[in-house]
Amino acid sequence: MIINKSVQTFKNRLTEVMQGDSVSVFAKKCNMSETVIRDYLSGKTYPSLSRLASIAEKCNVSYCWLATGHKLEDISDTENDNVYNEYIHRIPVYAKQLPTIEEARTQKYVRGTPPVMNYPALDGWLEYRGLDAKKLIIYWAKGDLMEPEIKHNNGLIINTDIREVVDGAIYLLEYKDMTLLRRIRLTLDGWELQCNNDRCATISVLRKDFKQYKVVGCVVQIIKDLY
Repeated sequence: MIINKSVQTFKNRLTEVMQGDSVSVFAKKCNMSETVIRDYLSGKTYPSLSRLASIAEKCNVSYCWLATGHKLEDISDTENDNVYNEYIHRIPVYAKQLPTIEEARTQKYVRGTPPVMNYPALDGWLEYRGLDAKKLIIYWAKGDLMEPEIKHNNGLIINTDIREVVDGAIYLLEYKDMTLLRRIRLTLDGWELQCNNDRCATISVLRKDFKQYKVVGCVVQIIKDLY
């Protein structure tokens, strides 16, 4: 059995890329909280793929090395069978959440504002879930209307290949100039667009009005931060 020690040794690689910076300084550099960085350094938690990508980019180091301890150029053909090395797809952001060129140049992302970077997904995970990377987008949730199930700035993987409405599933919808994230309940007359928050009234949509709503896709994965 091959033992993957990458999780246990990640804290050592993280210490190396910090280059003597304090936890406070490094946390600000990576737009993360000090608590998150301390947990990584203690080995209590391990970063998600998106956070690994962010740290690697901020510190100008190899994503592969930061995640696994291996450099792609150092892996020989004879070692390939013993290294977990899958192709990583980049899931694009929902088009309406992309910043303008000017925003991209000047915007700084801090806690409380959604990132717009694409999201990495392993080929094996996509195959296991039966998903086509070309049909996926990521949408960063806004507000608290779907709490506690979906919180502000949670990342949602949307399968745009699913347009047929299934009762009880959560969909991303476009209505006029608005984007809606709602659970759809099927009724005899049409749809009910529901939130988890009582402050938001249920929207009833008659069958004759379906064409006014564009179903962007169905939520197939919720990406949540622990902190």
